[in-house]
Amino acid sequence: MKAALRGADRRQSGFTLLELLVAITLMGLVLVVLYSGLRLGLNGWDSGERRAEATNRLRSVQEFLRRQLAQSMTVYEINNERWERFAVFSGRAEEIEFVAPMPARLGRGGLYRMRIGMADGQLRLRWRPYLPGDPAAGEEKETVLLDGVSAMEWAYFGPERDGDQEPSRWRADWVSVARRPLLVRLNLTLRSESWPDLVVALAEGPR
Repeated sequence: MKAALRGADRRQSGFTLLELLVAITLMGLVLVVLYSGLRLGLNGWDSGERRAEATNRLRSVQEFLRRQLAQSMTVYEINNERWERFAVFSGRAEEIEFVAPMPARLGRGGLYRMRIGMADGQLRLRWRPYLPGDPAAGEEKETVLLDGVSAMEWAYFGPERDGDQEPSRWRADWVSVARRPLLVRLNLTLRSESWPDLVVALAEGPR
C-alpha cells in the first residue's frame, strides 16, 4: 500500500529538469526546421516571381522591337547637292536608325526617326519627329528598353544594290544608300538572361 502511494506521488510530481530540457531542445529543432523550410519556400517564390518578371520584360522588349522594325517605312529623300535619291536608313553594328510610326503611349502619332543602340549597359531607344530634309528636327527623347546588357550587335541581310549579282549575305554595316536591307538581326548578350536572336523582315516598298 505504501509502495503504491509513493508511485502515485512520483507521477503527480511532474516532469524532471532533464525531461524539460530534452523537450525544449526537440521543440527548438522542430522550429528551426520549420523556419528554414518556410524561408526556403519564400525565397523560391520570390526567385520565381523575379524570373517571371524578367522573362515578361524580355518578351515585351522583343515584341516592341519586332513591331517597330516591321512597321518601319522605306522613306526616300533627295540629296540636293547630287540630286540623288537615298533611303532614310542607317545600319551599323552598334546602332540602327529608321523611320517608323510611334506607339501612342510614347508619341503623338505621325512618323519618327528612331535610333536603337547600347549605352552604359542598357538598350536604349531615342526618337524625334521625322521632318524630311531635317534629321535634327524636334526634341530628341530617350527611354531605356532593357538593363543588364553586356554586348550588342546589329546585322543586315540583302544585296547592296538593285540588280546586284552578288548573293545576299549578312553584313555588320549597311552601306547602301539606295535601298534598305531585307532582314535585320539583333544579337544581345545579357548578364542574367538568354536572348534569342531577333530577326525581322523590313518592308521594301517606297513611302
